[in-house]
Amino acid sequence: MVKQANDAISISVISNIIFEPHFISLIELNFEKDNPAIYPIPLEEYQEYNYRQQLSRSDMVVVWLNYKELFPDNANKRYANVLTEPQAIEEGVSACEKLHDDIRSISPNAHILWFSFEAYYAFMPITMGYAYNSLIDKVNSKLAELLCSKAVFIDLEHLIAEVGIANAYDSRGKYRWNAPYSKALVEVAAKEIYKQYLIEKGLTKKCLVFDCDNVLWGGILSEDGVENIKLGGSGFGRAYQDFQRFILSLYYHGVILAVCSKNDLFDVMTMFREHSEMVLKEEHIACFQVNWENKPDNIKRIAETLNIDLDSMVFVDDSPIEIEAVKAMLPEVTTILYTRDTMYEQFSCFNLKCDVDSGSIEKRNESYQTNQFRESLKAQYNSYEDYINALEIKLDIHKAMPIEYSRISELTQRTNKCTNGIRYTIAEIKERVDLENVTLYSLSVFDRFSDLGLVGAIEVEADTLTLFSLSCRALGREIESGMLEHIASKYQIGNIKFKSTGKNEDIKMLLLKAFQGAILT
Repeated sequence: MVKQANDAISISVISNIIFEPHFISLIELNFEKDNPAIYPIPLEEYQEYNYRQQLSRSDMVVVWLNYKELFPDNANKRYANVLTEPQAIEEGVSACEKLHDDIRSISPNAHILWFSFEAYYAFMPITMGYAYNSLIDKVNSKLAELLCSKAVFIDLEHLIAEVGIANAYDSRGKYRWNAPYSKALVEVAAKEIYKQYLIEKGLTKKCLVFDCDNVLWGGILSEDGVENIKLGGSGFGRAYQDFQRFILSLYYHGVILAVCSKNDLFDVMTMFREHSEMVLKEEHIACFQVNWENKPDNIKRIAETLNIDLDSMVFVDDSPIEIEAVKAMLPEVTTILYTRDTMYEQFSCFNLKCDVDSGSIEKRNESYQTNQFRESLKAQYNSYEDYINALEIKLDIHKAMPIEYSRISELTQRTNKCTNGIRYTIAEIKERVDLENVTLYSLSVFDRFSDLGLVGAIEVEADTLTLFSLSCRALGREIESGMLEHIASKYQIGNIKFKSTGKNEDIKMLLLKAFQGAILT
């Protein structure tokens, strides 16, 4: 059964070391809203029956193994030339692969987080030099390659670097309880585990709205002119160009970009179109609100134009006055005060997957950018029906293909308005489509202005509508009615699975109207 947001989440932790007394309390603190149940499983005992039962019920399995504890003599064997480096690599990778495959056989749909090995622990505080570090790096490289499509591989050495090697270990805990890591390291690891959970569930901010002057470039455009703006790969302008590169990386990971600036639109568009040092281009921006009106109102217009909620938006500005105005008038919007030395950790509210389809991103942005043409067309007609006909909308509804599962998962997780509230991970979709009497459909939409791409998904199990999800950018064009008519022509729907998101009451009414007599479950 697919778990929903307010169900308890079961987390199993397989390790050959101890993380207490800090780990469980820190996980509970991070997962506070998700009712976590944490089950530590010692590596040497995990195959016992009671642990296998627990693994089979786990939503998430965390694997955190210590190489030195796993192979206590390998370092000295390497220096004594008893064990070759290829043999050591094969031994480490083989042991991990066997463990992973066993976990997956017991819990085929669990979300597995796998911590990499680290080289610093072996003989702290004595450094072992290049040879041992190189061995660990090569084992990790092989493991990452092996597990990249099967689990999330977490770089433990990166987390150690975050707190500092000297602060990452507890020598007393190591020898008293086999608990070698400090509270500081366990704390950042717990945060990373929760971050990966949010990424898997698609729980993230959707849209970044940013000012231009002293954010995208140095200087005031209306006062300094385009020719005097500070922007480039060196000197004073480098920080701004680096920030543009960071924003562009967010775009390629699925974040919608919008500009909100007190400026002349012509000047801003000249910067985007003609300035040679601009990393961000016009095609990356879904919406421009460039005028001399107040920014809270402009942010609301952006939300309305993109058809997204204010609580999905993050606003960046260099002015404390503008930040405070948005906080006061739009408390749902997350705000970040920009400085040239901005710490990018402030953007951790974006929980982004790495495997986003760039094609779907481009289609989404194209659909937003062509909305002005749709609005112009709409103004030409007094009848809404005539406007819809003039759009020449075409729906492609077909049984979902495996290549579409990732996009469908993203759609169910990010949609809050036009949805029955059911959210699926990719693993859950794969589990569902293998069930008898379950059919999953995907919807792609085209109109006279653009290809909107895959914007909807429907699932039916026997006589129950189990999934209905439509992207907000496709609303207002009678597309949802076309989806429901397609299902009504094929199925006698007697039940509708529905879960409130707090924003989908209208869709509940639409579903009940489309399938009269159906019962909400």
